[in-house]
Amino acid sequence: MNIKVPYTWLKNHLSTAVKAEEFQRLVSLSGPSVERIETVRNEPVLDIEVTTNRMDTASIRGIAREGAVILNHAGKRSRLVDVPKYVPKTNEIVRNGKDFPIRISVDHKLCPRVTAVIMSVKTNHSPSWLSTKLEQVDIRSLNNLIDITNYVMMEIGQPTHVFDADRLGSVLNIRASKKGEKLTTLDGKTRVLAGGDIVADNGKGELVDLIAIMGTANSVVTENTKRILFFIEHADPTRIRKTSMGLAIRTQAAQLNEKQLDPNLVMDAMLRGIHLFQEIADGELESPILDLYPHPVENTTITLPLAKVRTYLGIEIPEKTQVSILEQLGCSVRVEEGMLIVTIPTLRPDLTIPVDLIEEIARMYGYHNLPSVLMDTPIPTQYPEETNFAKEHEMKLFLAALGWQEIYTYSTVSAELAAQSGYVVKDHVKIQNPLNDDHVYLRRSLIPSHEEIIHQNRHLPSMSVFELANTYTPRWHNIPEEKLHLTLTSTQPFLTVKGYAEAVLAKLYILPESVTYVRTSDASAKILIDRHDAGMISLLPSGHTAVDFIWPVLLAAARRNPQYAPISQFTPIIEDMTLTLPEKTEVARVLQSIKVAEKALLSIEVKGVYKQNVTFTLKYGFPDKQITSEDVAPMRKRIAETVQKHHHAQFVGAV
Repeated sequence: MNIKVPYTWLKNHLSTAVKAEEFQRLVSLSGPSVERIETVRNEPVLDIEVTTNRMDTASIRGIAREGAVILNHAGKRSRLVDVPKYVPKTNEIVRNGKDFPIRISVDHKLCPRVTAVIMSVKTNHSPSWLSTKLEQVDIRSLNNLIDITNYVMMEIGQPTHVFDADRLGSVLNIRASKKGEKLTTLDGKTRVLAGGDIVADNGKGELVDLIAIMGTANSVVTENTKRILFFIEHADPTRIRKTSMGLAIRTQAAQLNEKQLDPNLVMDAMLRGIHLFQEIADGELESPILDLYPHPVENTTITLPLAKVRTYLGIEIPEKTQVSILEQLGCSVRVEEGMLIVTIPTLRPDLTIPVDLIEEIARMYGYHNLPSVLMDTPIPTQYPEETNFAKEHEMKLFLAALGWQEIYTYSTVSAELAAQSGYVVKDHVKIQNPLNDDHVYLRRSLIPSHEEIIHQNRHLPSMSVFELANTYTPRWHNIPEEKLHLTLTSTQPFLTVKGYAEAVLAKLYILPESVTYVRTSDASAKILIDRHDAGMISLLPSGHTAVDFIWPVLLAAARRNPQYAPISQFTPIIEDMTLTLPEKTEVARVLQSIKVAEKALLSIEVKGVYKQNVTFTLKYGFPDKQITSEDVAPMRKRIAETVQKHHHAQFVGAV
């Protein structure tokens, strides 16, 4: 995921003289990638990619923390700056729900930690500095109460929520939803829950929050709000992602909560939020701060042998430097008999094994500072190239060289496209919560999507497209069967496209004699390779032609190491032969009959078709002697007799 970081906001947390462009260069070398710098409201805003294992950097504070370490190692003096937070008085934090005005019950398997406080506030517009900062990170300013929760989320990296305490009532139960329960979220949509979603109700059966994802319309703060419940939870990320994806609600809060956040961030966010409510909304505490955290997450310890760092990196980094790097990253380190005993803060759940620490040392020391040296460990095993992928890549390049355009289409299609696939709509796998009507079913054929693209480009005089992608066949009480298809669709004539299909087979060195075509209708034929179903060639109702290959069947028939025949030293005789065929005669069967009738035939191809006349080009030759016209005459006669006998074909001209 990417986050926006206004540079002036960052400098509230990071004391440095470094300009935004220099920050981008240095941090990208050793930390998160700063992809670009935009200008919003005349200020630089960094667009930073955050990987899912580094959610400690998914905030303004997190980037400042990471930046301070990187800049100092680059010789740029920097330090992390504390921002104002509320300082609770003695006994102001309670850990028992009985001491809180609202009775809050929590299933701690769903929410391991919950904090809350009740405050009296004044609802108003946000000050310009706050609305500007939210605008710079693409969040619309609503009112001072909601803006503060969004501000804290972006600054600390911990989503927060605010209820209207008077609308909420005196009870808040956090539990798993039941199948079929409904709630109306802040966007005005009524959601039907699948069951097992983390929700909050008010003790009267009314759902008042879709926890960690989005609030509900019946508990939202308004311009008349006088008292709020400021509420922060650490929730089960797996359930949050399942609910968010299932209901197609991809809020910033959901995207953060579905990843592994530090539960110890919750209190930091709570105290920062209270301070901002006091400063911006004239907030006053009306309750103690409730902190329900029965099983606190503790720091972990990793033992790192110093010799292992030398083995992995190939150079000797001073022990003092290694300790300094790890301590600046928030770890506690002690040295014992050639070992670093490292205590990992809960903020860094990605550090679990010794090599994780070696990676941290290496990136902060600077990968560019590591010299090129021979490995002192065994050479890695050279595994053979994945052949199927190589064949796929080779085939794509081949078709592109022939003038075909590769396309990518969605795996999900509309009911209309599903009906055009040759299967009834109910025989498709249906998406439970489709984003829109264009993506309701998993496709069973690529052809309808290709036809749609060709139609969208109908202003072009000709178009030929191909795609190598999966189709999905439903299976009873099981996941759908995925089958890879190579599909070619073109506005070119049928026989031209058939020629391209044969070129595909030839590229895979599939023997022509192993391929047969079985007509299934006047407009389509099944392609068989060694009697295995390998696909279909069809003349579509639109007049276009499609070839749908089953890719695994083609790969099974492909010859990995083809043997090339030596070039004959004798000159062949090449001649054309025209036959008049009865209506509906399959040319493929005629070709097969001719091949069987004459063994000295080196090759035969269809040269042209005019009405019922089909012209073939035949090449005759012997492997061990020169062929003559006298040799060819009886061969021609045998071919004419064979096609007349088996297909009632008439030879045009003298035999």
